[in-house]
Amino acid sequence: MKRIFVLNGHPADASLSKTLAEHYARSAKDAVHDVRIAHLDDLQFDSDFGLGGYSETKPLEPALEIVLEDLE
Repeated sequence: MKRIFVLNGHPADASLSKTLAEHYARSAKDAVHDVRIAHLDDLQFDSDFGLGGYSETKPLEPALEIVLEDLE
């Protein structure tokens, strides 16, 4: 069994990318793999880096922490 993380990076709620990502994830689950999927449009985070930078870091929002955990 493989661990698979699918990240749909398209910002729209309805897109071909979302359809393909969901189909791939469903097929992998049917093949008994451990699958996680995230859609950019479902994540709640501040896309403005604001005060963050190389010298001052900005903490990640909870949604981005979950994505980071799924990548590990």
